[in-house]
Amino acid sequence: MKKIAILGSTGSIGTQTLDVVRQHFDIFQVIALVANHNIESLEKQIEEFRPQFVVVGDREKGAILQSRVDVEVLLGEENISQAATHGEVDLVINALVGKAGLLPTIEAIKLSKQIGLANKETLVLAGELVMRLSQEYNAPIIPIDSEHSAIFQSLQSGRPSEVKRVILTMGKGPIAKMSKEELRAVTMKDILNRPSWDMGMKINVDSATCINKTFEVIEAKWLFDLPPEKIAIVVHPEYLCHSLVEFTDGSLITELGTPDMKRYIQYALFYPERTTTPCNSFLDLFGQSITFEKPPFEKFPCLSMGHEAISHSGTMPAALHGADTSAVKAFMEKKISFTDIGEIIQKTLSAHTNQHNCSLEEILEAEKWAEGFASKLVEQLS
Repeated sequence: MKKIAILGSTGSIGTQTLDVVRQHFDIFQVIALVANHNIESLEKQIEEFRPQFVVVGDREKGAILQSRVDVEVLLGEENISQAATHGEVDLVINALVGKAGLLPTIEAIKLSKQIGLANKETLVLAGELVMRLSQEYNAPIIPIDSEHSAIFQSLQSGRPSEVKRVILTMGKGPIAKMSKEELRAVTMKDILNRPSWDMGMKINVDSATCINKTFEVIEAKWLFDLPPEKIAIVVHPEYLCHSLVEFTDGSLITELGTPDMKRYIQYALFYPERTTTPCNSFLDLFGQSITFEKPPFEKFPCLSMGHEAISHSGTMPAALHGADTSAVKAFMEKKISFTDIGEIIQKTLSAHTNQHNCSLEEILEAEKWAEGFASKLVEQLS
């Protein structure tokens, strides 16, 4: 039996992880579940999967759940690490949203547990620190994000010294087709009108500004130990090719498939083995077309910020993330326009005093500073 803890069990990745587990009760045992506030869904998961304990980030919601279930319920974000570090847990699926997923990942790594990673903040904020610890404690990190999973799988076709570059694919929704003038008037309704992937509200905005791809560039730098010049981006409208690896002999290796996150979740759960998938995610090649276009760096200034951040390294990625957090929040609250987001982030990065070889506390402080600085810029604009 492979014993797992799922951090963020009521979110999109968490519920799909449990869908896979449901098909393989003979292989997986759920030891712990973590959710923030959706106790209705969590209660149903407890009834079906019978974890030893659960953690609820929202203390008030967690107290309500305690009266409803017969398993231990721990309250508060400070207890999330208990799920990730429990002695019986072999594999931690980190599907939390936000920096609450960072510390549990680090604590699990220090116990040499395998990590299935879907939490961006872990590597965007502290990639250098996390990957150093991963090597030190021999704790493998298996990416669940589709682009990074595709690269992770494709890299097995050659040695690290044979890699010329990795190429992250990005989609092309309705917003990507707008002119610069039309972008100024973009609303949340426009942003939610997007194809293929089911994502949260903030991630939808980050995808629209293209900074989500910027975060993926930062993640790729740390996951695969690559310099900025070996990480490229290409637009791929069909959502069939989920990133590529180009080797020094000119070969391009990729992972093709329907846009189904369960495939990548299952890969992480069973790694290093593969198993037959029970879902209808097989790609019918007939009638399909695959095209690639140049990325719109000029129209979407956020798209180049990932390369800028990793060229400076240090606390610059944390500042980038903090600035984006404040800017996106302001946009969702209708305080600023869509195109203001990129301007606020760039001004924050320009004002940031970069630091290197930082502790986790210093990294989080840099992100907090950037959030505050960007918030002041929002006030000036609004």
